[in-house]
Formats: sequence, C-alpha cells, structure tokens
Amino acid sequence: MRLNLCRVGMRVFVLAGLCLPLVCFGQAGASGQKRVKGPVSRGGSAAPADPNAPKGVYPTSHGVIKSISGSQLFVEVDDEHEMKFRMTHKTKIFAQSKDGQGKNVSKEVKTSSLEPGQTVDIDMQSSLDGAFEAVRIVVFLGVPANAESAK
Repeated sequence: MRLNLCRVGMRVFVLAGLCLPLVCFGQAGASGQKRVKGPVSRGGSAAPADPNAPKGVYPTSHGVIKSISGSQLFVEVDDEHEMKFRMTHKTKIFAQSKDGQGKNVSKEVKTSSLEPGQTVDIDMQSSLDGAFEAVRIVVFLGVPANAESAK
C-alpha cells in the first residue's frame, strides 16, 4: 500500500514538473503580440507625446502670478488661496500662444519673462522640506487673467 502511494506521489510530482514550464511560458506571452510603450489611443496606435512635458506624473496648479521674488513664485489659485513655488535650475518655463490657424504653439522662455497678472499652469513636486518646487511652468500669452477665471 505504501509503495503504491509513493508511486502515485512521484507521478504527480513529475507531471507537475513537466506542466509548470508550459503554464509559465503561456503567461509570458507566447502569442507573439508586441506591447506598445507610452499612451495608447482607441485606435491602437501610440498617441503623440508632448515634447515639452516633464518626465513623470506631477500635480498641476492653475492660477495667476501674483508676485515673483528671486526664486520664489507666488500664484493666486482662487480668490482666497495663494500658493508659493520654488523655482530651481531644473524648472522649465514655456510661453503658450495660438498661431494663425488656432493651434497651440509653445516655446521655452526665461524666468525674466514672467510678470504678475499672467495666467499659468504649474507642474509641481514636493521637496524634502515640504516646499513646492515648480517643475514646469506654462504661461498663457494673450489670455487675460479675468477671462480665465470666468470659466
């Protein structure tokens, strides 16, 4: 009796040893389909990426520049709230406007081109000391601050 039980156990062990690699190979994608890196649209092709977008996922704040002091940027996000951002050498600043065909065109600009009253979107990250660091700032040219807040 014990001998039969040992043979059955050995057969199960050998059978599992043969089947396990087949199951693992099937999980790895034996169908030959290629994976597309990046965002995919409904049509199945890769969506074009924004070349000015920072690498990674960052929260974005929208508001109007209140003041600029050295590397500090103060932005009024609504009537009652203001946020302070630290600008570093890694901060990228882009001016966005519309061309003659109505398409958005953005170009990189210097920090000195920022002025109070401009409407901005700021991609940010939190630093180790808890301050918000601006990763990317998009300045909307030709958009008055009050027209943007009326939406």
